[in-house]
Amino acid sequence: MTREFASSRYALVLALAIAASAAASAQTLQRVTVTGFTLSADTTQPREGVPFHLFVTLRLREPITNVENLQLPVLAGLKLLGDVRRTTSDGNGALYREVVTVDARHAGSFAIAPATFDAIDVRDGRAKQYSSNALTLHIRGAGASAVTIVAMALVAAGVALMVLGFALAVVLNRRRGASIACEPEPPAEPQPAAVPSDPLGEARALLEREPTRAGALRARALVWRMVGAGDGETLADVTERVRDTRPKLMSLLGALERAAFTYEDDVAKGIDGALAALREVR
Repeated sequence: MTREFASSRYALVLALAIAASAAASAQTLQRVTVTGFTLSADTTQPREGVPFHLFVTLRLREPITNVENLQLPVLAGLKLLGDVRRTTSDGNGALYREVVTVDARHAGSFAIAPATFDAIDVRDGRAKQYSSNALTLHIRGAGASAVTIVAMALVAAGVALMVLGFALAVVLNRRRGASIACEPEPPAEPQPAAVPSDPLGEARALLEREPTRAGALRARALVWRMVGAGDGETLADVTERVRDTRPKLMSLLGALERAAFTYEDDVAKGIDGALAALREVR
């Protein structure tokens, strides 16, 4: 066998092996029709150290129940706190939704590359890589926001008006020399559920007794009620309240968010982190 013949034979075997590998890889890809693929965030101007969410949304024409070969971009400048994935399907097709909880480590502009999805296009039978849009975030520094300053000013003004009104009522009552008749009190409105005397202790005991996602959700609700959070508020709204006064409580809020909403294999670690944070907060 000559050297030229051996080289040609080796090249042929190598080419056949590469072709076989590519064919096997293509057979593992899902056969679908992509109708939408987006990358978004609940805010494009998050504050440094305050958790926020990234959303990956993939729409398919076929009603499949599991999406494979979808890759998130590298999030080197962000800290990953949790990742929840869900696929729903009906007669109109399938909707894949992934919610990634992160926080920013440094202020400044941050570009996130597109997410990618590898599949076989049903329309022409070819393997393709689909890409979502890219996303640019503008991370704000950790100082107090203008909204927080305005809110504090409004609260101070409200307190001043209440004091002034009380003082005027006292002066007018003395001038008249008569007591002010008291009108009947209106019926008491229903009050929200009372906050326990030791909500942090109760949340810790609950999570130790029930170390599950459901237990984490109930413990999270106790802590949110403790800080006066409403149903319509986001984690960013709640952590903004305690940033300057109770930094450990801010860390606890992030840990409970991870334990309640992370992916299934990370729930146990998320609960351990939440319990550790509960033991730190006083």
